[in-house]
Amino acid sequence: MRYRLRYRVGEYFIRALVASFRWLPASAPRYIARLTEQVSYRLLWRYRKRMQDTLAHTMGEELGTERERRALARHAWRNLMQGVLESVATLYMAKDDLCARIEIKSEDRLREALARNRGVLALSAHFGNFGIIGPRLAAQGYEFSAVAKLAEEKRLAALQYEIGARAGVKIIPARPRRESVARIIEALRRNEIVLLIPDELKSGGVEVDFLGRRAPAPKGPITIARRTGAAVLPVFMIRDRQNRLTLHVEPEIKFVQTGDREADLSTNARLFVQEIEDMVRRYPDQWSWMGLRNPGKRDESRLAS
Repeated sequence: MRYRLRYRVGEYFIRALVASFRWLPASAPRYIARLTEQVSYRLLWRYRKRMQDTLAHTMGEELGTERERRALARHAWRNLMQGVLESVATLYMAKDDLCARIEIKSEDRLREALARNRGVLALSAHFGNFGIIGPRLAAQGYEFSAVAKLAEEKRLAALQYEIGARAGVKIIPARPRRESVARIIEALRRNEIVLLIPDELKSGGVEVDFLGRRAPAPKGPITIARRTGAAVLPVFMIRDRQNRLTLHVEPEIKFVQTGDREADLSTNARLFVQEIEDMVRRYPDQWSWMGLRNPGKRDESRLAS
């Protein structure tokens, strides 16, 4: 009963939030985000602590004091909250308005990749306003799917599908994995764009260096790209100092194929993880800082050695 009640409250809250934006002015999300950020940052202290711990273990040298880490975590949290509310606001935005507000930089890379008729794997991260990547590309006329973790509760999962459909985004559930991979391959064969966000480096088949430490990276993007011949393009929705969003399409990742499967997996996993790391180092306040498993004593001793 407690489990069902928690999810039902979550569902009704999301529905109320989405409905309320119909009547709010375009500037409202920024101000609501400030209030939401202040309240949630205090209440959700476990997530706040996880961010600060991750910063200490990865950027301890760049951010030597706890005060600096707290400040960066606060900025990252604010960006996350604003991104959520901006994503909701796009549900009531005309396609032309959305296209006018958010520029796509280096869109020619996307067009050239789709011209091969093998689809595009768009790799991103919980970075900037990643929630608007799909709506922005869909507004431009691209066929777009996003791989997402769905809620275990059926009604809340159905709400995720509903919101995705309103934004022009087809949702591919991340689980079960075999079915998810099959649907991704089908979308790529239809020459669609499929968004993957593989920056939760907590489990995976390949260990790579990330932000100065070892982390497990998923091999799914590599194996799917090899099976389909799809182009792999990193894409990031970046917020500038004037609070403007721009969708950056980075150069295609050319995966290595030498015939040595294990060596190739390690090399190629590092290639796409490096793209994420470069963005995190350039804009550290725009990553969520919750995508890594904080090392325990055993990991710390291994790193020290």
